Amino acid sequence: MDAISIEPMVVKPNGRELMVGVSNDPVFGPVITLGAGGIAVEIMGDRAVALPPLNTTLVKDLIQGTQIAKMLGAFRQMPPIDMAALESVLLRVSEMVCELPMLMEMDINPLIVDEQGALAADARVVVEFRPPNPDRYAHMAIYPYPAHLVRNLQLADGTGVVIRPIRPEDAEIEQEFVRNLSAEPRYFRFMDSMQELSLPMLARFTQIDYSREMALIAVSEEQDKEIELGVARYTINPDGESCEFALVVADCIRGKGLGHTLMIALMDVARSKGLKIMEGEVLNNNVSMLNLMQRLEFTIEASLEDDNIKTLRKAL
Repeated sequence: MDAISIEPMVVKPNGRELMVGVSNDPVFGPVITLGAGGIAVEIMGDRAVALPPLNTTLVKDLIQGTQIAKMLGAFRQMPPIDMAALESVLLRVSEMVCELPMLMEMDINPLIVDEQGALAADARVVVEFRPPNPDRYAHMAIYPYPAHLVRNLQLADGTGVVIRPIRPEDAEIEQEFVRNLSAEPRYFRFMDSMQELSLPMLARFTQIDYSREMALIAVSEEQDKEIELGVARYTINPDGESCEFALVVADCIRGKGLGHTLMIALMDVARSKGLKIMEGEVLNNNVSMLNLMQRLEFTIEASLEDDNIKTLRKAL
């Protein structure tokens, strides 16, 4: 159909015209670009590039990597732009790229930003069919935070908890969680009398590659602060079909079903990744853990390498 579209003219006296783009690199997958927009896009050649997923820090770095960033503050007679609005646009574009594998290209040009916010005056989107993949982020070079796994649950006694994947920002509550464990569960978990996690261990436990491992933590909120109550994690073995798990629950909430809830959630994630076997090792005298694993229908056998350890295994 031959037709025209009639729209009101956008008048933004203090507006700066930007261009936000999405393209797909054959090696790195989705790429997000930012630069000067409007009629200046080809003349200035201003472009900064970032790989999603973006967070607030990466967005700020992306903006500062452009030449037009110098014009986003107070400039001549114009007030500074609403920087939070621009950052929000870039974060939302990053979310689109992560969650929509069919999004191949996108140009928002111009994106007009001023002291009142951001407005997309024109946009172009190219989509392409991709066959379904059990890994929803297979199209990404960097695995994003799996926000779809965040769940609000109630334990049998009515205690409300949030179960979610761990984040690098959780280092403080993870360290506090380990410090507050009594000697026995701490030894059962680490098979060591350590009092707290070393900095390398803390980084290793919180800065994880979600494509190769998972750590689900249970948290509650007390006085506007998150408190970690338990964590279940797995790491995929080199065979790509099995994983090794670990579980620990805070002393204050033991016996309320949190360990069972975390393990069910962890096994669900492992299945969704196509894993077939979950296995682990537990000390012989860790009776509560062995009882829990028995209820979850893990096979329990004596270790061939250490008489003090039981090996656990379950087909997913």
